[in-house]
Amino acid sequence: MEKNLEIEYKMLLSEALFNQLMNDFKGHTYSQTNYYLTSIELSALRYSLRIREKEGYYEMTLKIPEKNGRLEHNLEITKEDLEMIQKGEIPDNEITRLLSNKGFNLNLIKQAYSLTTIRRDVPFDSGMLSLDENHYNGITDYELEFEVNDEEKGLKQFEELCQTYHLQYKGNCASKIARVLSTLKAGL
Repeated sequence: MEKNLEIEYKMLLSEALFNQLMNDFKGHTYSQTNYYLTSIELSALRYSLRIREKEGYYEMTLKIPEKNGRLEHNLEITKEDLEMIQKGEIPDNEITRLLSNKGFNLNLIKQAYSLTTIRRDVPFDSGMLSLDENHYNGITDYELEFEVNDEEKGLKQFEELCQTYHLQYKGNCASKIARVLSTLKAGL
């Protein structure tokens, strides 16, 4: 299992600005689907659990809030593991054992929501710029994410990008899973 501290800056964009950025920045473009695993216990502690399917690769990710960012636990899984989860069975692996050891009831965790992203990754000196066109529950939104390796250098480069494109950054937008769940609560 791989661990890393995720530090990112992200904001929603208009379709026009998204298209301009897609024109201005070349990079690797691909499609990925996030399958979100939720429970009342996970939500209460602001833990995020997902499986990402990307180019034939499957990865389970647990994100735990930290003072600066979120501690990510990433584990490669199989397509069969995803299918098992979609049937309501949670496989035994390092992430599920970690949750169990923290007192989570694995039987309450369900996969019921997903989001598909068409993403372009653009490497920068201090991190990775991702331009995301997200599709979920009949909605399309556009997002810029800048995941950084060094918080200070990354913030400086992100602020320069914002200045160039006249973007007003007021803190991170809601996470993808929060946006998916908000459409369910709103009855969309």
